[in-house]
Amino acid sequence: MHIAILTDYPVVTFACGPSLSTQALKRYMEGRGHTVTIVGPHPGADEPSAAPGSLLLSSLTFRAHPGVQMPFAWPPSAFNNTQKFDVIHSHANSLLMHWAPMMRELHGIPCLSTNTIYLPGFAQHLLPNKIYQIEAIRNAWARLAPRVEASFAKVYNSGDGLIVQCQALANYWKEFGLDVPLHTIPRPIDVAIFDQPLGADPFRADFAKGQRIIVVCRHAREKDIDKVIQVFASHVLPRLPDASLTLVGDGQEHRLLVKQAERLGIAHRVDFPGEKAQRDLRNYYGHADVFAYASLTETYGQVISEALWCGVPVVAIDDKMGVAFQVQDGHDGVLVASGPGEHDRLGDALYRMLAHSDERRAYGERAAVRARTRVAPDVVYAQYEAAYASAQAHIAAHPPKRFNPRSPMAWARMVNRHLWPWWGLQGLLVAVSSIRGRSDGYQWPVGLRIDAPPELPAVQPPAHS
Repeated sequence: MHIAILTDYPVVTFACGPSLSTQALKRYMEGRGHTVTIVGPHPGADEPSAAPGSLLLSSLTFRAHPGVQMPFAWPPSAFNNTQKFDVIHSHANSLLMHWAPMMRELHGIPCLSTNTIYLPGFAQHLLPNKIYQIEAIRNAWARLAPRVEASFAKVYNSGDGLIVQCQALANYWKEFGLDVPLHTIPRPIDVAIFDQPLGADPFRADFAKGQRIIVVCRHAREKDIDKVIQVFASHVLPRLPDASLTLVGDGQEHRLLVKQAERLGIAHRVDFPGEKAQRDLRNYYGHADVFAYASLTETYGQVISEALWCGVPVVAIDDKMGVAFQVQDGHDGVLVASGPGEHDRLGDALYRMLAHSDERRAYGERAAVRARTRVAPDVVYAQYEAAYASAQAHIAAHPPKRFNPRSPMAWARMVNRHLWPWWGLQGLLVAVSSIRGRSDGYQWPVGLRIDAPPELPAVQPPAHS
């Protein structure tokens, strides 16, 4: 097939799951014999160039999230099917998603989307701290989110399928009336990185093996890293004085987290090594003992999958979403109930995992085995190919109404259904994100790049019908 991958991340600037999975999807699908074209926003001035042959749209910077450019429906030539796509896979969670059903209506190309944003929790990404603390604002967002999600469901229903990465999201979209084929497919592990031989120990020399807790993620409010620091200070360190906490990442909350560790008097047992290239994470996971996570907003959480693949048991708060979908409680990790008393439960689980080395190793061994049955690339990408075939069958059974380019009514419908919500809401998001950027005062480190992974080993393309 010739696959168009529609993405908000045509290049990898910062380590986030959607950007890395998009690039891995491209490389592995090409390794399986397909042709892949990246379609997305034009990268910012200080970002690397997109892959040759990419189809890029004009964009504006979305300051509330690193490495994100908000694309707009321009230039018009981007809506021609000069490359003869066989299927469009929309990996976009911005209003760029409208490009796919527009191409379906204009040219009859089957399209399906991947959803990775749970909008009720997205306010933490978008709003400045001072505004987010206002209860009336949070309540207003809670009322607005379902209306916006309903509009997204209409976009998904105008295509030929939806891919989600956990069962809770599948159930969620069914409640919004989704009536196109629904596929629950996890993100694969990039074995070109995470099956590399274990390298040098990157942890601080005074952080003893057997007592290491690690967290890898953006240092953002919605990740609830402050909760992990608090639990480490009050429930773990008093019982295990040699325990350590390493927080890999960077972001708008970074300085606040450093100050929190200092205020609690535990800075000597907490390390902030900053953002790390993907190739370095293999060593951080491989030399860690326990992966801790407190976020409740994950639609998947790629770092969970990476830790499990590397044989690191996970102790996390049960989010009933992406994290819980990946961790089998009592088998390869521990999920603790959220709500009152969660600090005690999380602290006890972390303490037990560190204090009982044999039990911890057994968890880690089971984690590595189970991950290979669930998120190995061949397993996941075969599911993608099945979803693409399903999209082709769906459009054959439900062909779009033939678009008449000479009809003013046809263009009016196109503007009303796609162009107006794309330009209008996208512009509003850019404006609000600019307020957050000025309010929070954080500047993402210019020039930080995530290294390209090693070349993918030669893959024998499977037989395709």
